[in-house]
Amino acid sequence: MFDEIDARPQMHASAKQAFVGSGSTPERSHDQKRTPFYWDGLADERRRGFDPASVAAALEAFVDHFEEGVAVVDRFGCALFLNREAQGIVRGPHLRLANGRLSASAPSGSVALRTLIADCAASGLGGALRLGAEEETLLIAASAFPSGADADVDRIVLLRLIDPVNVRPPTKAALQAQFGLTATEAAFALEMLAGNDLAASAAHRSITLNTARVHLRHIFEKTDTRRQSALMRLLLLCPKPIVEQSALAARR
Repeated sequence: MFDEIDARPQMHASAKQAFVGSGSTPERSHDQKRTPFYWDGLADERRRGFDPASVAAALEAFVDHFEEGVAVVDRFGCALFLNREAQGIVRGPHLRLANGRLSASAPSGSVALRTLIADCAASGLGGALRLGAEEETLLIAASAFPSGADADVDRIVLLRLIDPVNVRPPTKAALQAQFGLTATEAAFALEMLAGNDLAASAAHRSITLNTARVHLRHIFEKTDTRRQSALMRLLLLCPKPIVEQSALAARR
C-alpha cells in the first residue's frame, strides 16, 4: 500500500492482513477463539448468513479513506501501516520514511518523535507532539497497543497525524443533507467556514448584508444553534461519507 515509499512491501502486507483479518481478538483458550465484540451481540438467528469479513472491509475502507493520517509503528518507529492520508503526509515537509523508519524532517523533531514512540511503547500510555510552527504544523497523538502475548515488551504504537491546513470542510451537499439547508444557504455557510465574516461572505456571494443576515438566521434555525461559534463548530463536525456514493455504485 505504500510500496512506493517503503522498500519493504511484505511488511505492509502482513500488517494489513492482521488489521483486516477475521476480526478475531486474542485467543480465549487453545481451542476456542474469542468472537468479535459486534458478533457477541447478535442473536443466533441473525448470525446465520452474517459475514464478519464485511465488517472488516468496512473498517478497512474507513481507515484508508479517513481524512486524518493513521500510522502504526513498532517501538523503534518502523512503519507497519500507513493509510492514504499518512502516505501523503510522509511525502510532505514534516515527516519522512528512511529505510522504513518514521522520522521528522528536522533532527530535533526526529528525537522528539522517537522519544514519544519509545515512551508510549514502554509505558503503554499515550502522548502528543507538535512538529513545525504556525501554519506549517503537524499534530501527532500516540496510543500504545499490545501486539502479542508478551504485551509488556512488544507493544505497537498508533499515531494520528493531523495537518490543520489539510483538514477539509464538509461539502455543500453534506450540509444540505445533514441540516436541510438550501444550496444557497449551504454555499453561504461554507463562506463563513472559510473564515470570512458576515460582510466578507456577503461580498463573495454578491448579496447584500441584509440578505446575508437572513441566510444566517435560517441557518441558525435549521441547525438549532444561536451563536456563530457554536454554528461553526457544528458545521466543521458534519460527518462526511468515507466512500462517496458514486464510488460505491462503480463497485457494483
